[in-house]
Amino acid sequence: MGFDNLGRCVALASLVFTGSLVAGAPLSIVLFLLSGIVGTGTLLLNRYFVGPAFSNVQNTTVAILLPAVVMVGAFDMPDEARIVTVFALLGVTAVLAGIAMLVIATMGWSRYVQLIPFPVSSGYLAATGALLIVSALRMVCPPDLCMSGVTGPISPAEAWLVALTLVTAAIFFLAIRIWPNYGLVGALFTVLAGFYIALSVLGIGIGEARGVGLLPAIDPSRVPLDLHADMIRAVRFDLILDAAPVIVAAVIVSLFSAMLNITGVELVLRRDMNTVRELKREGAINIATGLLGSTVNFLSSSNTTAALLLGGQGRVTGAVTIAVLALGMVFARPILAFVPPFLTAGLLVFFGVSIFNRWWLGTRAQHSLAEWLLAGAIVLASVTIGMPAAVVLGLTAASVIFVISYARLPVVRAVSDLTVTRSTVDRGRKQAKYLKKHGHAVGVVALQGFLFFGSIERLISRVRDLLDSQGDLTTVILDCSRVSRMDASSMAALEKLDILAQSRGVKVVLAELNADTVREVTRSGVIGPDSNLSFAKTTDMALEAAEDALIARMKPADAQDDALSSLVSLLGDAGAAERLFAQMEREVVAAGTRIVTQGETSGDVYLLESGALSVSIRTSDGHSIRVLKQRPGAIVGEIAAYAGIPRTADVIADADSVVYRLSEKKVRELQDTAPTLAAHWHKAMAAGLAEKLDRTNKILGQRAS
Repeated sequence: MGFDNLGRCVALASLVFTGSLVAGAPLSIVLFLLSGIVGTGTLLLNRYFVGPAFSNVQNTTVAILLPAVVMVGAFDMPDEARIVTVFALLGVTAVLAGIAMLVIATMGWSRYVQLIPFPVSSGYLAATGALLIVSALRMVCPPDLCMSGVTGPISPAEAWLVALTLVTAAIFFLAIRIWPNYGLVGALFTVLAGFYIALSVLGIGIGEARGVGLLPAIDPSRVPLDLHADMIRAVRFDLILDAAPVIVAAVIVSLFSAMLNITGVELVLRRDMNTVRELKREGAINIATGLLGSTVNFLSSSNTTAALLLGGQGRVTGAVTIAVLALGMVFARPILAFVPPFLTAGLLVFFGVSIFNRWWLGTRAQHSLAEWLLAGAIVLASVTIGMPAAVVLGLTAASVIFVISYARLPVVRAVSDLTVTRSTVDRGRKQAKYLKKHGHAVGVVALQGFLFFGSIERLISRVRDLLDSQGDLTTVILDCSRVSRMDASSMAALEKLDILAQSRGVKVVLAELNADTVREVTRSGVIGPDSNLSFAKTTDMALEAAEDALIARMKPADAQDDALSSLVSLLGDAGAAERLFAQMEREVVAAGTRIVTQGETSGDVYLLESGALSVSIRTSDGHSIRVLKQRPGAIVGEIAAYAGIPRTADVIADADSVVYRLSEKKVRELQDTAPTLAAHWHKAMAAGLAEKLDRTNKILGQRAS
């Protein structure tokens, strides 16, 4: 693991500090290795350590920043100024990434970063792989020759370097297929040894090899870059500011990559990691090492996977890796001077192809064709017009994907009418039958989620379909109890809904909107004196008002329910009903009187003659919740009487009322003295219970559909 990380740091340093920047390469290796030591060391010292796990500098950020590095390298200024400006570019990016990690962790925003659609995230990561491949080839061949070929033929030396780079990359791939655990490190040493053997056989000296590009143009005997306090004054911060779009792109993609690597390590180790704590650790490390001029550092899932395959256990693996990296820091300059560019370029091509394959070619089965092509478009954009443009494309695509995906969610949870969905008012048999027969005139549409321009149109379309299918519709109740918010575009859509309602002569009631949404709708002016839209505080109140409006159509004589009429309706036999009614005791109940107490044992049954009753359930904390309002003709207490269970609720008179009671004792007496009459009573109660059960089944069926 130490040699793997050492090779990565040498490759990345060689990629960034080349040409006029080459004198900064040894120092960059030291800084990159130091960053890996600090990152892995803080993991080992963490009391919540989950391992083996490693934290090191990443290809992702370096690949994205390369255009800015090339810009600085080409600028007309002293080499020292170029080098320190590149270090500043790397450091500023790492510090900003660290700050972003700390902010996201502290504010609890990590879950929002993880909401970025997987095709977009994978597109970003695949793009960094493609950029590494392109950049690696530019290391060994000028881009105007190797990448376009328009300025003339490639020289034999450049052709050889490109060929050696591709062959080296192929050797790495072959080695890890044959020898997965040690293949990469083994191939590195084999290629390096073979290179020097070839130089010896061909009689090519070290100086000659440097002259033709087979070795880096850095002489280990020369004095290295002179570090001094005044170097900060040579930094061209104006060039760093010009590179702001690339820096921002690097920070954004680094965040996505860091989050994905945390998840990857969790899956590999099959252990839960605290994302907030890990982001804070990574943020602090990036700020500290970024101030020294290193690049972005975070947890590496690929290193963790490799360590497990090698049999790594606990903290020992990380400690040995740190020791190897520390040794590499001591010998950074000679290591860099004697590693051929085609070897580091081949290593980068290997990394780039692996990343590209993992995050684009290898994700075809996970994506739909459209999602896969989107990820490919992000890769193409990053290579052709730059990563900043690819980031804009990705974020725009993420927004579009979110809108389309959310708009596909069913904003309409259920559609019913008063034949199924009723208020909590328990009415007499005459009114209940009328509502069952004419309840289709009131539609009830239950909504859910966030209503915005992508979903509100589906609601309007659903209401239009409802109006077309039910010609006698007079009222539509929109149950908004599960609606979180409405955006500004929804207000215009509500106005369209109002126009539709007026054209059909239908009232639309917005029921149970939360307070914030009511304020927004009111402020928009959609609901006015001439509007067919209105508010209702609760859905139950809207249902009750709609029921009352329907019952108002009945003739007064037909609409009036009482205890006797309820019995007649249940039995269908007026004579039997009158005989039963004569057996019941009339009781006058003052407002506030409790006629049934929750938990008590009683089999008495009541029929409401006049007045109003409330049915309430007492919760475990002593609060009382009203679940039913009862009007004349309603039956009270039959469930406990026939189920043989304690009373399930309290029943209290809302107003001065009259009830008729048939006691449990009287029922037993009728069974002995007038069994036929007792049978009529049981038939009436069974009919009432069956009707309630039928209504409950319809509600459950409607909710399940």
